[in-house]
Amino acid sequence: MPGVIETVARRLIIIIVTTSTVGVLTGVVIGRYAIPNNPKSPDTASVAPLPTPTGPATTAPTATLVPSPEPTTATPEQPSDSTSQIPGLPTRINQLGIPVGYPHSEAGAVSACANYVAAYTKDDNREPTRLHQVLRSISISNESADKLSQRLIDANAGTAKNFSIQSVYSPNFRLSFTVLGYKAAAYKSDRNTVTIWLNAVAGVINGNPDLQPRDFWGTDLCTIDWNGSDWRISDVNDGPDGPDPAEQRSEEFRRFLPIGAGK
Repeated sequence: MPGVIETVARRLIIIIVTTSTVGVLTGVVIGRYAIPNNPKSPDTASVAPLPTPTGPATTAPTATLVPSPEPTTATPEQPSDSTSQIPGLPTRINQLGIPVGYPHSEAGAVSACANYVAAYTKDDNREPTRLHQVLRSISISNESADKLSQRLIDANAGTAKNFSIQSVYSPNFRLSFTVLGYKAAAYKSDRNTVTIWLNAVAGVINGNPDLQPRDFWGTDLCTIDWNGSDWRISDVNDGPDGPDPAEQRSEEFRRFLPIGAGK
């Protein structure tokens, strides 16, 4: 069965696998945000259902994400109100509200990946027409943007089918993502791949108890290219499952520093 599990986990869809003892969510929505599928050794932090929201949903302004500074033993400088010296900080917000204009550096590439992944997973940007616009504004080419947006649209349709709902926009369905941290490969000046670690919450509100909203974790592999003036997405693919924040391997990921609204 490992081959079957591995196959469904790469379909870019949240798959529901039900056994006689446990209901398990596996799969991806660009990145595999998976609850462990071993009923003999469940991760209680992962499978604990979330409380059902009682009030109206609200959308908070989104913070800009930059890599947290490396730990240092040097004498700290005096605090400053200026953010001009923060590595990776973008210079402007585009017409769709997405931070752009990153420095041509490793911190710039990492920051771009984080903010672009946050943009295409944001609730407000998941509608197909909006999603196309968002990805065209941050991708290296329209071809790359259209390919990725169609992949996400198909994934949303597959997820809705597996949860027996009309669409992921249904008012009784919760699907949200939060960018947590990253790992970066050796830096190159023209193209980089950054592993972005995310938390997801997915499930049906006031429905089947096995499908109620719960936390799970996974990664996206963000490939980003320098176009001469900015970093732009060229592709995003599945990364490894997890880690749950309680796992030791979560320490392999560096965290982000949120700047501005919503931090």
